[in-house]
Amino acid sequence: MERKYMDVNIANVITIAIMVLFVSTVPVVSAKDNIGEHTNHKIIDHSIKQGLIYLNDSQLSNGQFPSYISDSPNMNDGRYIPLLFDTTFIAHTLNLAADTYPNEMEQKMRKKTVDYLLENREKHGVWRIYGKSNTFFPPDTDDTAMAFSAIVESGETINDESLDYILNFRSPEGVFNLQITDDEWLDPNSPLYAFFKMDIYDAVVNADILYANSLRNRNPEGVVKYLNNITKNKAFLNGTIFYPSPYVYSYVITKAYSEGGVKDLQPSIGTLKQYMLSTQKPDGSWGNDLDSALATAALLNIGYEGKSIDKAIKHIIGEQNENGSWDAYAFYSGPVFDPSYFGSPELTTSFNIEALIKYNQKHNEPNEEKKTHEREEKHNHKYKSHEGDREQDVEN
Repeated sequence: MERKYMDVNIANVITIAIMVLFVSTVPVVSAKDNIGEHTNHKIIDHSIKQGLIYLNDSQLSNGQFPSYISDSPNMNDGRYIPLLFDTTFIAHTLNLAADTYPNEMEQKMRKKTVDYLLENREKHGVWRIYGKSNTFFPPDTDDTAMAFSAIVESGETINDESLDYILNFRSPEGVFNLQITDDEWLDPNSPLYAFFKMDIYDAVVNADILYANSLRNRNPEGVVKYLNNITKNKAFLNGTIFYPSPYVYSYVITKAYSEGGVKDLQPSIGTLKQYMLSTQKPDGSWGNDLDSALATAALLNIGYEGKSIDKAIKHIIGEQNENGSWDAYAFYSGPVFDPSYFGSPELTTSFNIEALIKYNQKHNEPNEEKKTHEREEKHNHKYKSHEGDREQDVEN
């Protein structure tokens, strides 16, 4: 995709020059010439670093990452649009990368991203899809959950006001509404006022909210039952209201199950595993760069170690572009815009990096048992319920 917006400064150029020197020391080996049963970790590290350099180069000066809107799910002729939402997903990968590769570039990217998200936090701890720059669209529960998660994962201190507030926007069964329908956020003269007052229940949105709550050891009643029923009835096969790919659903469910520790999602895992393995193509892909990354990360989330993963990783590395990116494909859509497909090379690249890091952690890193223990210790320290902090926040 042709870049519509580029923000480059001297610091970026220096950082890239340093990384080029690092990359030059890594053997250039084709993914097809892998060593042994699993792709050699040096090849994967090289691919990850290329992807991170691309993200570093693409990040805007305010900490945001570019987003695009298109009339095609292939994101042909995508037009730049300044959305906050995409950056919240990229932040998840940056947190993983910064913890795995504690280098200056990764740390700076994460800090810029978190600072940007904190700057755009509003009353009651909510976020808008555009951030504060565009108040036409009210805040919603999905943006709020994803931004909150990114900040918690980074280790920054934040209270639970966001989670508490969005509890007000649920069905009687406990399913979260995408919309924050409180009139304090809405203009009754807006042509979309009736739309913004609608109740819209999306399974991916609820999985995102469940994951955010899991970081505080919270499990809102009704959400797990709703999601397990979606999986059992295979209602995700054609995507959800806002997320057209079933692999997005597979990814967010397994993320909540694995990284969030929501083991009550266990009834969904077998169905999702079977679906993903049965739909993998002979070349190791799931059709496009985005779905391939999502499906691979989802299988790694649930601990799958079969040959399908090795094929997927080889395909992912083989599809990486010379500039370190992977091609854009629609991640989500919206009923407000026509055309209404949203995605970016940056977003696709972040999911591919996530899949590669998780594969390397599982198959190639030495002393993996020790590293797993250290990650679990860090997870428990970072994500433990902060009841004391919450009490202090109230007192203040």
